[in-house]
Amino acid sequence: MKWTVEAVNERLKAGKVGVKVEQRGDRLSLRATLPPKPGSKKIIWHQQYLSLGIYANPAGLQRAEAEAKIVGGLLARDEFDWSRYLEQKEPTATCSYWVEKFKQEYFASNGDDPTKQQTWKRHYEACFNKLPVNENLTPEILIATATATPANTWTRRTMCQRLEQLAKLAGVKVDLKKYQGSYSSTKQIIRQLPSEEEIVAVRDAIAHPEWQWVFGAIACFGLRPHEAFFCEISSNYPHTCAIAEGKTGSRIAFPLPLEWIQEWRLWENKKPSRVNLEGITNKDLGNRIYKALKRYGVKFKTYDLRHSYAIRAATKYKVPIIVAAKWMGHSPTVHTNTYGKHLTEIDHLEIFERLNNSPPR
Repeated sequence: MKWTVEAVNERLKAGKVGVKVEQRGDRLSLRATLPPKPGSKKIIWHQQYLSLGIYANPAGLQRAEAEAKIVGGLLARDEFDWSRYLEQKEPTATCSYWVEKFKQEYFASNGDDPTKQQTWKRHYEACFNKLPVNENLTPEILIATATATPANTWTRRTMCQRLEQLAKLAGVKVDLKKYQGSYSSTKQIIRQLPSEEEIVAVRDAIAHPEWQWVFGAIACFGLRPHEAFFCEISSNYPHTCAIAEGKTGSRIAFPLPLEWIQEWRLWENKKPSRVNLEGITNKDLGNRIYKALKRYGVKFKTYDLRHSYAIRAATKYKVPIIVAAKWMGHSPTVHTNTYGKHLTEIDHLEIFERLNNSPPR
């Protein structure tokens, strides 16, 4: 469906709605023959504007068309009431207004697909839904909403971060950082990661060739589970893996160890052909992989394969952090904070002994 002012008005005209959408500056309004506003000196119906306070973009036009149909229906039933439009609190200052504007800009910047929709609902909408819809967005409202969550938790930290983003967009000056508390991702439970020997043994025990290939690709290249469905592995040395749709965009990953890709012939693409990717989010794909591998006897989490890749890169292959982070599709800071805590005493001892057994340069 086409979203322009002209296209919207053509549809409204064809439906005999009796209301038009007009762009005034960068905002949208409705225009129709309406009764006089309360307090007006006029006594007969005449052409007037209804300001919607929404931006003239595809999402705004979609909302404007829906509102035009509502107004048209009210007029047809002689039920139109100005109070619906005059009793609002400063429409360009309410929480609902700024949340809608934030949503429009979020999808305009990040694109709109099932994964982005899921991210919006989980990380943004879940926070913004706590705001009082028809109240003006003020520092007091933001602080009250943030501090209503449990202190020193992931929820509190996330709430403060998202509300501060919203405040920045709205030009509301407020410091929510001091309310975030002491929660830190570094306090997460340290995983017991599988060794190379365990990974090989588990992979060899998977009876289904397609899911065996998925397991091997994730382990060999440190992929996020869903990325196994969006990658191509080169049959030529150095057998790199091109990830087309990673969480952080496209990238190239290298095999660690190289022997796995050669022994398992991972360039022979054996992705599960029966998995329908239409409208499926990355999280859905990851869950599907985890459940499938669990059926074939894999007892650890699929993401442990990615964590193990990171540890191998640091300890066995001495890949510089900035390089390993690039291969895995995140920043060096995230790489260090996420994987540094999984280094065991044995890892530290092996690194120390290797350094001391190496001849001085």
